[in-house]
Amino acid sequence: MAAAYKVLVTYVPSAQASLDAAYAASLAKLPDGEAKDRGIAFGTRAADHLIRLRVGDGRNAPILFNQEPAPGVWRPTPPGMLPMSDPWMGFVRPLLVRSATQFAPPPPPALTSARYTRDFNEVKALGSLNSTARTPAQTATAQFFSGNALIQFNTALRDQLTVRHLDIVDAARMFAAIDMSLGDAEISVWYAKYVHGYWRPITAINLAGTDRNPATVADPTWVPLLTTPPYPEYPSGYNVVSSTVTHGLEDLFQTRHLRLTLISTAVPGAVRQYDSGRALRRDVVDARVWLGIHFRFADTASRDMGRRLTDWTLDHYFQPVHEREER
Repeated sequence: MAAAYKVLVTYVPSAQASLDAAYAASLAKLPDGEAKDRGIAFGTRAADHLIRLRVGDGRNAPILFNQEPAPGVWRPTPPGMLPMSDPWMGFVRPLLVRSATQFAPPPPPALTSARYTRDFNEVKALGSLNSTARTPAQTATAQFFSGNALIQFNTALRDQLTVRHLDIVDAARMFAAIDMSLGDAEISVWYAKYVHGYWRPITAINLAGTDRNPATVADPTWVPLLTTPPYPEYPSGYNVVSSTVTHGLEDLFQTRHLRLTLISTAVPGAVRQYDSGRALRRDVVDARVWLGIHFRFADTASRDMGRRLTDWTLDHYFQPVHEREER
């Protein structure tokens, strides 16, 4: 508790007041005494050590996205026309993997390729605000996965404590393994977004007349179901979160039965249960296309990144230690 508090107030000072209140309320539940005092001191020392290790790790570095607009190149999108959000994030030193390029996705398809044409026409038809091809069920799935992925999936992880009856050691292992893998996955995705700088569907469809692909037709009035977020398209951040969490649970607990309960952060009261990681990953891939903010190839690239990265991190870290029995 003390370690988490110290890390949070260090990196999110704007939340100091609410963190202070929550920390005080949590401490008040514990009896005063030496054990409590020693626990606080140990947690604070552990946090201080980790904070020192991360000094100069690239957080908040003055990096800007500066690729010149051209066919296939990302540029600010309406209605906000905002610059790329947090471009420094792709240059942060990873926590576990060797570099942000260790599990880099392949380059996105060429604008004149059959893959690009297929995915362009799919998102144009199914991802528009007023699509007549998208079914009500598809719209509901899209909207369910249109909020904050990190909050949504970490809430689901907290529920796993009860579902799997985890003690404090196994709970700590689960959160450390999956959230540290998530951190590296997000760094890797943001680096790829920065390097590839790929345009969003709204730009691609509005300006299809510039892509030299006769099979794509421009629609200057096309807008997506969900307002496009302010950063490049390729690959998908939401999908790497979904993939990392589900593969992490599968690997940690050696099961394909996830028993995951997800709560939408965008649709009040919407709850879904998933036992199959494959089914959940499929829904998230589809949802981001049906929202009109991703091409399918960006979603599947991130899904595969999450799997490869998580398999590697859990092969190299967080393995259970079995104490040798005394003879």
